[in-house]
Amino acid sequence: MTTPLLSACLLIVSALLPVGIVQAGQQDGLSVQRMTELVHEVTLAQNKATTRGATLEDVERLYAMYTADFIYEHPGMDDVYTRELLFRNHTRALERGVYDDYDPAEYGYRIVETMAGDGAVAVHRSQARLGDAPPRMAVFEFRDGKVARIREYWNY
Repeated sequence: MTTPLLSACLLIVSALLPVGIVQAGQQDGLSVQRMTELVHEVTLAQNKATTRGATLEDVERLYAMYTADFIYEHPGMDDVYTRELLFRNHTRALERGVYDDYDPAEYGYRIVETMAGDGAVAVHRSQARLGDAPPRMAVFEFRDGKVARIREYWNY
């Protein structure tokens, strides 16, 4: 079931999706079920790699789910990161113990709902620590059976 907020966001996001990624997802032949499973798998891997107890193996497992040219975008904050930059920053944060204070129950994402399109899945995610904050929406785009891009649509 899709909420009105997610539906409105999806209309906006659909106009912003790059045609090449969407077509690649169609050519890849990922089913809606498989794309949705990948969203859940990546979210679990993100939670494990960014909270207390995270290991280098957890980080490597997460980044193995991304294409070699993976891009993370956060349009609301004008951020665009390559896979290489994210991985380097992630491993440095791990070495410095940044995630040691991040309780998985508070900081881990949980998926509230998803809506799939051609080669992409919009995801409504939340974290316990956010309480009544507005929902966090992300769009996962796929190619070659992996996540090629994640766009986050929130700014707080």
